[in-house]
Amino acid sequence: MIRRRRYSRIGLVLGGGAARGWAHIGAIRALHDAGIKPDVVCGTSIGALVGAVYANGDLDWLEEWVARLTWQTVVRLLDLRLSGGLLGGRKVIQLFADKFNGRSIAQLNMPFAAVATELDSGRESWLQDGSVVDAVRASIAIPGIFTPVWHNGVWLVDGGLSNPVPVSVARGMRADCVIAVDLNNDILNGRDFGGAVVDTPAIDPSAPPPLALRRNGKPWPRWLAPAEGRATDDVRVPPAPSARVPSMLSSIAQSIDIMQVRITRSRLAGEPADILIQPRLGGMGIFDFHRAAPAIEEGRAAVEHMLPAIRARLGID
Repeated sequence: MIRRRRYSRIGLVLGGGAARGWAHIGAIRALHDAGIKPDVVCGTSIGALVGAVYANGDLDWLEEWVARLTWQTVVRLLDLRLSGGLLGGRKVIQLFADKFNGRSIAQLNMPFAAVATELDSGRESWLQDGSVVDAVRASIAIPGIFTPVWHNGVWLVDGGLSNPVPVSVARGMRADCVIAVDLNNDILNGRDFGGAVVDTPAIDPSAPPPLALRRNGKPWPRWLAPAEGRATDDVRVPPAPSARVPSMLSSIAQSIDIMQVRITRSRLAGEPADILIQPRLGGMGIFDFHRAAPAIEEGRAAVEHMLPAIRARLGID
């Protein structure tokens, strides 16, 4: 029989990473399969969204929904606008609002917190009460991409600006053992700040860009095109460098990646998790929401790889 001997309150921390967040689903599945069920959950950005769905008991629904996503579906959900951010996010938030059905955080099946950042002061904000949807919407408001959220007299944006993997929040929720999932460990084109570059197949910079996404029968605008040059469908393999001028969206995405990695490493150095799980997602862009299946599998694989260490740390038979 599986027994938890060493810790009384396990906290699960789900880091930010946009589309890479679907890996959280696989990680949670693998933990449950191993008999490890967290007592509290907190998250930043996509981690807040997945965490809220998990705390609401709807992980099956989420996994089924993301499995059906295509580029075309994603585009229809992300409403384009030019005020406050490129994307309003109203449609996708409404989808989750219908699922949460007006629930407050206090009504979820387990303690939950989302992390956002105050735009004016830069302070991190721990959202632990009030509307689930409002908390998640604030936590996922990537600057320049999604519009900020007005909440209690301040504008809130993505929690990744201040605390991408919020171990401190789980500690604040009285977790005496923290399992954290960091989605951004190897995403900078295989570069590890002085480490070796991961070998990837070369691409021809003179080749025309792929027309993978069309809108109304026309190519997706070049300035808002999805990331190009991915030489493999493997989410673990970073894309090869390209001589093409990056699209605006690609430039923003890569800049966000750099920021996330820097802040994550700084925060985790000072506030380490007891158990750190790092799926290999260097080949997945932040807008690759249609690639859920391999991301989920990589999240599961990352936990399974760590299971001996997790069992030893938790004192599980």
